[in-house]
Amino acid sequence: MSRIAVGVDAGGSKTAVTYSMDGECKGVWYGGSANPTVHGAERAGDSIAKTIELALDGALPGAIFVGAAGAGREDVARELRNALESRFAGATVEVRDDAYIALRAAVPEGDGTVVIAGTGAIAYAEKNGMGFRSGGYGYLFGDAGSGFGIGAAAIDRLLRAYDGRAPRDTFSEELEAALEVRSLNETLQKVYAAPAPARALAALAPIVIESAGRGDRSASKIVQQAAAELNSLVKGAISAAGLTGSNAPIAFSGGLLSASSLLTFLLETRLLNDFPEMPILKDNPAPSAGALCAAERLL
Repeated sequence: MSRIAVGVDAGGSKTAVTYSMDGECKGVWYGGSANPTVHGAERAGDSIAKTIELALDGALPGAIFVGAAGAGREDVARELRNALESRFAGATVEVRDDAYIALRAAVPEGDGTVVIAGTGAIAYAEKNGMGFRSGGYGYLFGDAGSGFGIGAAAIDRLLRAYDGRAPRDTFSEELEAALEVRSLNETLQKVYAAPAPARALAALAPIVIESAGRGDRSASKIVQQAAAELNSLVKGAISAAGLTGSNAPIAFSGGLLSASSLLTFLLETRLLNDFPEMPILKDNPAPSAGALCAAERLL
């Protein structure tokens, strides 16, 4: 019988599942959002299970390793693990925070730090097998530097323009076009009526970063603040882990850091200034690859 290992990256925007058969990776499949903090562990577990079933097409996994947003809490990890064990009898299942698999995708073993900027934002460091996190508490508590944080700052800038507290400019027009709005009331209705407001605001982040890259002053201010916030997250994780002064690498992960931009340039510049001895790893494998490696070890 073939030995099948499954790695899962269960995020706020989508679920990525990759699996290997007898050590050979078979590809990546995508499903819907599976954030247990937002949707609850039962619904998140169902979304993960359906995506695994889609990927395996009837085959039975021997091991499943899940990295899920919010699974740093033991109660959340336990509920997800129980839900998956009930769907995949006989499989060894382990669930950890999604920051762990993002780190291990870039740094397979040893000490290191990862900063993740997608819908949310978090920094996570490991030293001697112990994990330390900074941020990642969800959009209600800020998620500064994240796609949500950037999008929220952009909406604030647009509302200020409507109120007369900021000038109307090209950036305002770009935001209106993206949202398909022309007034303050339309903007408020669009945002508050969105089924997933955090994701709706995060969807504006690439527009803001692109505008900043073209030199727009309003967008640049938002991106500069985001870079400062992400740098602060990294500094917090590194300090907590006691890695200051080491040569442990710092990895970039998440949709906002996956390609070179003004945001990545500003963040890298700050990090090199604060931690010149720490190499920065960019263009890293997807977090699901880190989950797959962990699942293969479970086998």
